[in-house]
Amino acid sequence: MTRVFLDDAQIHGDSAIVTGSNAHHLLNVLRMGVGDCFTVVDERGAERDATIVEVGDDRLRADLGPARSAQIEPTVALTLYHGLPRASRYETALRMCTELGVSRFVPVLSARSVVRIEGADIERKRARWQRIVQEAAKQCGRTQVPRVEPPMPWQDAMSAFRASGAPGVMPSAGLAGSDAPSLGECAHQLAANAPSAIALFIGPESGFDLAEEASAQEAGVTLVTMGPRILRTETAAVVAAAICLDRLEQLS
Repeated sequence: MTRVFLDDAQIHGDSAIVTGSNAHHLLNVLRMGVGDCFTVVDERGAERDATIVEVGDDRLRADLGPARSAQIEPTVALTLYHGLPRASRYETALRMCTELGVSRFVPVLSARSVVRIEGADIERKRARWQRIVQEAAKQCGRTQVPRVEPPMPWQDAMSAFRASGAPGVMPSAGLAGSDAPSLGECAHQLAANAPSAIALFIGPESGFDLAEEASAQEAGVTLVTMGPRILRTETAAVVAAAICLDRLEQLS
């Protein structure tokens, strides 16, 4: 069933007012009308069945059923620090990692990032990425929309990581095929400590440079291998997120 995320200002007891892009999608794209049903998700992630009872111009009112909770969201928050790749590759990673259960995305302007974003483009890009994540969250049945942070330089990303207090892991292309600890082994060890959050670092098309890897290690990030093959950045993000969430028992 179609899902719509609403904030508290749009929900009044057992009634909801839907406006803007959500109303446009329901009324004009899906051709819904009075009597049709969809699912409302509130700010706390509770779901409610909604039945349309009144329709206006890009606006509708719906009656709501009882709230229900489901354990859909991971109990361990996974933040993906991704060295910003080209647009299509990053958008693919955003969609697929949202479906897997990533909780937060931090695009990083690393030394080898081909993409450079400045000024007004920063918020414009972030808003587009947030829309992509929201649509992916609706499609896969999540009850929380992951947040996409504005793109930030490497040092700012390191500061944010340190402030989070979460353990961090970074697959390194330089360790491919080596006897270094694997991502799966590292994530399994982290799971034993029952962390509430984990940070995952994925490099851009050419990976993080040696200075960035060294500073990550100094900040407490563990460098790991993902096997003998070199993956594209968007593939690496999806595979690494899946491995972490699986070892943390968040996909069962």
